[in-house]
Amino acid sequence: MRSFSDSHGQEWQADVMHASYGSMLVLFWRLGSFEVFKSPLRAGNHLAAEHEVAALSDDELRTRLASAEPWS
Repeated sequence: MRSFSDSHGQEWQADVMHASYGSMLVLFWRLGSFEVFKSPLRAGNHLAAEHEVAALSDDELRTRLASAEPWS
């Protein structure tokens, strides 16, 4: 799990999750909110996904968050 701030100073968490058909997602949620967003990862398993998210810079996380889809 990663913590980072968006361009407005809001604190967010990013974590990985298995999705359907073996794909992996990074989930984003703002602290103190019920808003959840998702973005696909290239990783093929949970450990690889954790490494992929850990290697992202805060700027890369903000970019992914900006293009993430709402969880529905």
